[in-house]
Amino acid sequence: MKVTSEIGPLQKVMLYKPGKELEYLFPMYLEEMLFDEIPWLKRAQEEHDGFSDTLKKAGVEIYYVDELMSEILDRNNLKKQFITEHLNLSDIANPDTREAVFDYLMNKTTTETVKTLIKGLRKDYVEQLKKESSFSDLTKESFPFYLSPLPSMYFTRDHGIKAQDDIILSSMFNMSRKRETLFLKYLVEYHPLFASSKPLAEDLSWPHGLEGGDVLVLKEDTLIVGYSERTTEQAIEWLAHNLLVQEEIFKEILVVEIPKKRAYMHLDTVFTMLDYDKFLLYPGIKDAIHCYRLRKNSHGSVDSNKEESLSSMLEKSLDRPVKIIYSGEQTPITAAREQWGDSTNTLAIKPGKVICYNRNERTNEILNKEGIEVLEIEGSELVRGRGGPRCMSFPIMREPI
Repeated sequence: MKVTSEIGPLQKVMLYKPGKELEYLFPMYLEEMLFDEIPWLKRAQEEHDGFSDTLKKAGVEIYYVDELMSEILDRNNLKKQFITEHLNLSDIANPDTREAVFDYLMNKTTTETVKTLIKGLRKDYVEQLKKESSFSDLTKESFPFYLSPLPSMYFTRDHGIKAQDDIILSSMFNMSRKRETLFLKYLVEYHPLFASSKPLAEDLSWPHGLEGGDVLVLKEDTLIVGYSERTTEQAIEWLAHNLLVQEEIFKEILVVEIPKKRAYMHLDTVFTMLDYDKFLLYPGIKDAIHCYRLRKNSHGSVDSNKEESLSSMLEKSLDRPVKIIYSGEQTPITAAREQWGDSTNTLAIKPGKVICYNRNERTNEILNKEGIEVLEIEGSELVRGRGGPRCMSFPIMREPI
């Protein structure tokens, strides 16, 4: 059950099909919930089914987060503990309100509890609290939820990093996504599917962001980490100390610093691996990135060195020439428009074979000309959440290459 590269044949993957939480998005709170637009749920679900069908046809075994969670909460009597941890990461300040919400969730079936924790809990759904108002309710009167929806839940990549046999749990940069990682935390600790995996994490309420979309597994002993809007330098230092020095799982970490903008929130929104020697990069940032190599030294600490360029850094680690392919040709308007549509967020299912949104026509044409086989999927609604095929998938197992 290992992941030792970005491109090894994909065997097992974890997904989450978007649900009612998308219908709880509304204009007043879009920015807080990290959305720019409101997806149409019915079409988004159809598109997600198309994504999963493409994976199945490629021989990939699919697991769904919510189904796995229901299995362990029933099997291990963990429901009380799981609800409590969600409430600890919520905005509920009043103890009576917290108790009423806890009772409401405990009285639901396990499946309904899992669904409610993802879709959010509206204030008008808790009968016991309809006629009561705490001070906290009055100060947050316009916000209609006791538990906020998790509309980004379908971006399972962000919840953690599967690297070799271990799973690094993310510490989400934005408070609105902190609760998402709890699902992966419990699965790693209690589901037999992850029995061989060891979880590595700081406290999930840790203020320094570390998100899965910023981490690529270049090869068995090397990670690439994005220093971005969502993953901080403190998190990268922690990662280097744990993976290079303490656990000695990897020999080096390659850091790619990208502009800290929402449009490039994670490294995988501008850069992905396609084949043994081919990478896709959004050309709009090629002159704005900085690269660093982190390795353990003889004194048991981490040495950091600045690298000349992205391509030379990759070539040194892979010990072969590499080709950087630019998305959207190099036409600024086309490249920027398609990057906004996640043209660079490709999911490799084997070396030289990737899944992409069909909307990014120019980038897909370029990939085909470069010998990359592109499996296109619909994504006009899914992309409204600002993520593509890589964002929507959490690889559990890839064949070694």
